[in-house]
Amino acid sequence: MARAKRFRIAVRSRRRSGRHSPDVAGANDGPRFYPPRFSRRPPELCCLDTRQRGWEHDRPQMPSLPDVFRIVDAVADRGVLRLLPAPSGSDVSNLGTTRGSNSFLAVAPAPLNAKRCALAIVIASFVAFCALVPFARVPLPRIDAFIPIYDSTFALNCLVTAGFLFVGFRRSRLHAVLLLACGYLFTSLIAIPHMLTFPGLFSSGGLLGAGSQTSAWLETFRHGGFLLFVICYALLKRHRSISGRSIADTPAAIMSAFTGAIAGVCLVTLFATAGHQLLPRIIDGDSYTTSMVAVNILVCLLGLVALVLLGSPAPISIFDLWLIVTVCAWMFDVALDRLFNTGRFDLGYHIGHLFGLLAASVVPIVLLVEASRLYGRLDEALAITEARNTELARSREELAQAQRLEAIGLLTGGVAHDFNNLLTIVIGNLDLILDSRRNPEKIERLAQSAMKAAQRGEHLVRQLLTYARRQISHPQIVNLNQLIANIENLMHRVIGEQIEVATMLSPGLASVEIDPAQFETALLNLAINSRDAMTGGGRITIETRNVTVDQSHAAADPGVTPGSYVVIAVSDTGVGMTPAVSAKAFDPFFTTKEVGRGSGLGLSQVYGFVKTAGGHVTIDSKLGVGTTVSLYLPKSSDRPVAVAPAADIEASEPAGGHGTILVVEDDEEVLAVTAESLTELGYQVVTAVNAARALEILQSNQPIDLLFSDVVIPGGTNGAQLAVEARRLRPELKVLLTSGYTAAALSLEHGLPDNLSLVGKPYQREELAKQLRLVIGR
Repeated sequence: MARAKRFRIAVRSRRRSGRHSPDVAGANDGPRFYPPRFSRRPPELCCLDTRQRGWEHDRPQMPSLPDVFRIVDAVADRGVLRLLPAPSGSDVSNLGTTRGSNSFLAVAPAPLNAKRCALAIVIASFVAFCALVPFARVPLPRIDAFIPIYDSTFALNCLVTAGFLFVGFRRSRLHAVLLLACGYLFTSLIAIPHMLTFPGLFSSGGLLGAGSQTSAWLETFRHGGFLLFVICYALLKRHRSISGRSIADTPAAIMSAFTGAIAGVCLVTLFATAGHQLLPRIIDGDSYTTSMVAVNILVCLLGLVALVLLGSPAPISIFDLWLIVTVCAWMFDVALDRLFNTGRFDLGYHIGHLFGLLAASVVPIVLLVEASRLYGRLDEALAITEARNTELARSREELAQAQRLEAIGLLTGGVAHDFNNLLTIVIGNLDLILDSRRNPEKIERLAQSAMKAAQRGEHLVRQLLTYARRQISHPQIVNLNQLIANIENLMHRVIGEQIEVATMLSPGLASVEIDPAQFETALLNLAINSRDAMTGGGRITIETRNVTVDQSHAAADPGVTPGSYVVIAVSDTGVGMTPAVSAKAFDPFFTTKEVGRGSGLGLSQVYGFVKTAGGHVTIDSKLGVGTTVSLYLPKSSDRPVAVAPAADIEASEPAGGHGTILVVEDDEEVLAVTAESLTELGYQVVTAVNAARALEILQSNQPIDLLFSDVVIPGGTNGAQLAVEARRLRPELKVLLTSGYTAAALSLEHGLPDNLSLVGKPYQREELAKQLRLVIGR
């Protein structure tokens, strides 16, 4: 667990309302953790969506190059990403906050090694420039194809750079970055009219109505215009102007800049073509005039101004550092192409254009290099994420195992405590009976006390089985309004006269398919809980209504299925519960009542009943206000059947029977008790301890009217299989099975057919006599 202490797991506890349980942040939110070297303060950055399913994570696909620069702000200075889960279905680029990123290259300080590399490139370029200046006027043959090749390559580089910068603006929202992107776009697009108006390329005089000076002035505007954009970028960046627009408005700003760049190119082209006669003559054929030198000296001065502005104040950002290299190469291009040579197509003209191509390539190359570094950081972060996720999943499994052991311990302790109390009563009364053989009244009183304790044990077991959804259920299609009306008198007697009971029953209530007895027990448990929460009196309200749970509500809870439901809400005006108490309300043996006033299984039985019926249950409770427990039961389309109201039944001797019963039971003591009970009921009894002996009896001529067998018996043949074989031998034979297991477990593990009758253990003699009469009378 030493490694586990190196990162923090943010655990979100959800209030459990019947279907909610505390969980680790993940199902919808995903893990939230931070590498140890970072601050524990949750960062405001969102970079990668881990795209997890449960606690198993798929490795995210590497983002494209534009995505890299959208998420570059998530890279920490130390080279490791801080990971947070991105909202489902959202793009990384749409996760910005209301302010711009502080990690874009235009803001991030340049490291020392980057400064050294940039200085080396500038020095090497300057040395090459000085070495080539003496040869700048060497004439070379005219190659017209050089112009479109150069302009296309140059325009493509500038266009890619503009795209990168637009993405950078989307993340940083610096107006300076947007302006520079517009400058690169302008420089790229102006190459189109330059090619079209270049004399001798597409026509002798150029297209677009160009004059002899048009193409020369367009190239001059390209050189000077780019430097003007850089100067404006540097000035605007000094003010650190961050756009107040939201991310949703950023595309509109980019579109405006794009439109402005196109409009600027159109205006400059119009001025250089239609108004070329108004401009000074800077070229004569392919030779430059004195005006060309004067104009380009001004362009070089603009370059010097740009260098000064970019180089101050310190510290220089990464982007500004390489923009300085770009401006230097740009000035070398202007000097060789326009100042130290004599005209077009000499050596200086060609070498100067190569410097221009270098200037156009610096920024995209730098961005690609930074992207490759970012890919390495992303890969490192993904490796760290996978390791953390593996460890997190293991920690979650250990936590779940500890919670299971805790729940089992609580359940075992509760069962042991309650059953030890009941066994103490039973054993104590039986001991007293043995010592009171000559006192019939005392024996009867002690026997009744032992019987009550045993019945309490039976009820406890049934509550546990109901909670575990393994109770024998007899579902019927009923109307809940009728069941509530049937049990209302009994409910008044249970809760007392100091509590007012009000019902709000929907007249058009739909039918449901449930076990009526289990529903009545659940309703009584809710009423008793409400009564105990109102020590000084109060009001219980029982409400029924039809509701429809749509897909959006069901998606919030995996335990809820969309569809039509009937809701039974039981509300009280009691003391209410805290969120911590309501989260554990359905746990077995959890109770806040005094010792002896509750077993902690009432709400557990309610929970198990609702889940068995295919519904769900919620709790809404506020301290000092009260509690509402709502049971959602699936609607049934069939018509309900009439259910007789509950009535008090006077204890009486069970009616006797007649006939011969074959009892099959492997426990000899249970077999003896059962045989004696059946004998007292008037039946003749034949016993067998296994299936083989039972089949021998059935194969004989001995008359047998009914087979009464335990389901789980030794010998390789269970009670269900014995019943099938017995009916093959004697087709008219009646069969009644018994078991301490539940019907669901028997059906799953022992192949119990649906057409066989079953009485659960433990059973009283009256219950057994009733079941026997029903089976024999069929």
